Amino acid sequence: MYISIDQSTSSSTVFIYNKNLKLLFKSSKTHKQIQKQLGYVEHDAEEIYRNILFLLKKLSKKANFNNNLFLSITNQRETFVIFDTLSGKPLHNAVVWQCRRGQKICDKINKSSTNRKLIKEDTGLTLDTYFPAPKLVELLASNKKLKQKLKNGSALFGTIDTYLIYRLTKQKSYTTDTTNASRTLFFNNKSLRWSKKLLQLFGLQFKSLPEVKESSSIFGYTNLNQIFKTSIPITGVIGDSQASIFANQCFNRGNTKITLGTGASILTNIGEQYTSKKNIITTLSYVYKNKPSYSYECLINYAGATVSWLNSNLEIIKKPEETNAIFAKTKNSNGVIFIPAFVGLSSPHWLPTCKGMIYGLTPSVNKNHIIRSALESVAFQIKDYVDDLEKNKKIVCNDVYVDGGIVSNTFFMQFLANTLKRKIYVTDFKDMSSYGSLLMGLLGMKIKKNFKDISKHKQKYSTYLPNKNKFPDSYNDWKEVLKNFYL
Repeated sequence: MYISIDQSTSSSTVFIYNKNLKLLFKSSKTHKQIQKQLGYVEHDAEEIYRNILFLLKKLSKKANFNNNLFLSITNQRETFVIFDTLSGKPLHNAVVWQCRRGQKICDKINKSSTNRKLIKEDTGLTLDTYFPAPKLVELLASNKKLKQKLKNGSALFGTIDTYLIYRLTKQKSYTTDTTNASRTLFFNNKSLRWSKKLLQLFGLQFKSLPEVKESSSIFGYTNLNQIFKTSIPITGVIGDSQASIFANQCFNRGNTKITLGTGASILTNIGEQYTSKKNIITTLSYVYKNKPSYSYECLINYAGATVSWLNSNLEIIKKPEETNAIFAKTKNSNGVIFIPAFVGLSSPHWLPTCKGMIYGLTPSVNKNHIIRSALESVAFQIKDYVDDLEKNKKIVCNDVYVDGGIVSNTFFMQFLANTLKRKIYVTDFKDMSSYGSLLMGLLGMKIKKNFKDISKHKQKYSTYLPNKNKFPDSYNDWKEVLKNFYL
């Protein structure tokens, strides 16, 4: 049996797979979302660690842990922790990727075209509070003790994977994988090394940074706080979005995966050649046997979260599952266009300061039209990304794979296929990030020799073919409304 940990934004989940890669058991535990002030989002990293140990002990009563071969880890990528070098315990709450602190740092650095060029060329990313560097700068500016501890080596910096590995190995392994390092804004995604130039740009000083390894490496050994009598390897460490594209086996140029969760994460394989282009994020998908694979990335902040907003804020639905039937029975949005720019719009629009709106309200509009238009906005944002990619980046999105919570809405999935004007493959397996880290771990343990071996373990997919006569007219209205945001 194999163990996989998925440490996500809202919860931690432990999975147990058998040698045939069948999921036997899984158990989850949520952790607190700490918001001390507007725009600040933190997690208690000690709570996260204890939750994982709790889940492991819980599952040890169901599964025969004596036969486990390795532990894999996938995680929320940009969230970071500063922890004590001797004990491994956090010295501050984990700063979450959603946290908007650091905007002033971004504004200051962005004034220089030289700075913008350096960041874009070396990371492929865009300077934004989504990534750790500007938030870390602001945190250290307000906490001189932490700054000094990082400088003298009595404290360490790490993304969630690094923190968990450090704790699980009893402070013996201070490591990270390439995918998590690539999201910090001070890792060079061309040379695959920590960047002295970028660290200097942000004014960050560390006594040491984690050793960066390929995702299929051995990251250390753990007995999971003495749950095991002997230690097992930690291998298959990879950020959640990258784990998903790996699980969907998007190994060829143009292969695209779309994960529809709280937000929507889209990655399109662009091959082994690093390229940095304006108005789009270039992401390091993974490195295997010294060969990197890159993707273009689109981060849509509000997908499932838009449905949650209808539930918790507008209270026009009692639970998100209601939207399935509502979308099916409501033939169109009756002219309503929902722009879910709660925290701006990302790729390809890059309008961080614009606000959301519901346009087209008339006396005949009812709540079902608003609900349908909210779901349509998810498909339209994806359509904008695909169109921009094919028109401006000259790459065709082929073999589009979709996973995540919204895929249970079969009527919406057909709508998405109609909107994109292409066939999409949809899996009912809900834990693709966990599965991706598991597959990477199998390569790390040499249980699977290569990608050809991995291909035998692809998940099953339902196929949705586009109905050419049902391309939504409302998409043209969506584009017209969006024009106002560019004025």
